[in-house]
Amino acid sequence: AGSGDEEARDTALHYANLFIAVGGKTIAELAGRSTLEACLCVCLLAAGMIMCGRGDVSTLRVCRRLRARTAAAPAPPAPHALTHGGQMAVHCTIGLLFLGGGRATLSTSPTAVAALLAAFFPKFPTHSEDNRYHLQAFRHLYVLAVEARLILPRDISTEKLCYAHIQVIDLNDVVKEMKAPCIIPELSTLKEVKINDPRYWPITFQRDRNWDQLKLFLEYSWCIDIKQRAGCLSYIDDPQGFLTILAQTLTLDKSNIWSTNTENIELFTNDDKIRNFVKQYLVKDVGENICGDCLVVGRRRRSVREPVRGACTCRAYTRPERDHLQGLAMLTYDCVVKDILCALPIWTTFLKIIKTMKPDPTSYHIWQIKLLLSHIDNHNRRTMNEMKIDDQEAANEPLISNEFTLAIKQKVSSIFDSWESRLAPFLRKYLGLPSSRKISGCDDDVKKILSGFLVYHDLPKGAMKDAVGDDELSVLLQVCGVSMEAMSKLCELQR
Repeated sequence: AGSGDEEARDTALHYANLFIAVGGKTIAELAGRSTLEACLCVCLLAAGMIMCGRGDVSTLRVCRRLRARTAAAPAPPAPHALTHGGQMAVHCTIGLLFLGGGRATLSTSPTAVAALLAAFFPKFPTHSEDNRYHLQAFRHLYVLAVEARLILPRDISTEKLCYAHIQVIDLNDVVKEMKAPCIIPELSTLKEVKINDPRYWPITFQRDRNWDQLKLFLEYSWCIDIKQRAGCLSYIDDPQGFLTILAQTLTLDKSNIWSTNTENIELFTNDDKIRNFVKQYLVKDVGENICGDCLVVGRRRRSVREPVRGACTCRAYTRPERDHLQGLAMLTYDCVVKDILCALPIWTTFLKIIKTMKPDPTSYHIWQIKLLLSHIDNHNRRTMNEMKIDDQEAANEPLISNEFTLAIKQKVSSIFDSWESRLAPFLRKYLGLPSSRKISGCDDDVKKILSGFLVYHDLPKGAMKDAVGDDELSVLLQVCGVSMEAMSKLCELQR
């Protein structure tokens, strides 16, 4: 009972169909129609108990066929009408198929078996007032055998129910694949239940670890929240998995990130928040919405003035805006592909720093970039020391991508290169070289730029005061701990 064994169900339905076929023949009179009807009801109830709570279509089809055999049916050769007991057995079977709205099934514990024997004892009344060997109250004892065993997976991002494949492993290490939502076998016969779907992150319930949590989920019909993998869609949005395969194929091409398309981002997720973010902030065709100032008015026939749509020029992106949009699109694509959306606010912060650094540099922004570069350098150094060989596991990728970190570093270097002509005399003065300019007499903007340059390269004051020649300068700079990039620039300043 409640096992959902299809072989046992097919066996019970086979004999039920056999008794239905025999009922229309002459041999039914010799065997006794009441006997055949009782056997038919027993087989039908057996099929209903086996598929309890699963809404099995094959069993329901037989129930609908028998339910139509009422006393109002035409005369022979139509099938003989079922008695009151037969109709009761049919309706009991339908009730078992949809027990608890598909949330519950029957147990096979000793107490449950005793209750089922009393509730479905194969002795059915002939009419509604027949109480010779039938007590209607006993038919309700089946509730003592009801047990909730429905697994309900739910996407934690969308908070909607979803389909997911699961594995159940019994005490004999026999693995059975199922697709949830479904009713699992009795927990007393299992040792492990696992959400094992390629589109979702796995969740495992083991008997000796977190078995009580699974019992709690089943008892109250709670949903099990699961996390969808990056690049995968639900079975409702992508039943065959074609879009999922396309999205996963795009992740293998690392060069695609530098020329990303907003459509590729939408392939990886069905999250409304991400789709709205892409729609509102990553749209490149800004000129499609034409403003009133860019409408070109042309003359038509009959002196009718009609607006002629053209390209909107006042709303077109500038070069810095296009660069910022491209960077934001690349960051969003990388975070969605790697399933690290938590890193998107971090990256947008650095994009904002790069954007505001050129007109208004601050030491705070420079220190943020230095911390980022230091973090990536330490991670790369640690990865090299812990490098795996052969077929062992590779090191985990950092939360912040190396490629984007290098891009930020190059962007900062290009900004400093553009300032070099303005900073050269003041840098010479600060480092102890002869210069006709004084730092105290420069503008506030130059002071900000100079402080940012000095903080970024960790240049000590008067580092080149006693340096003579390139060799002595190199030794002096190594002692001071100056970076190689700063060393090359200081050599240029000395020349």
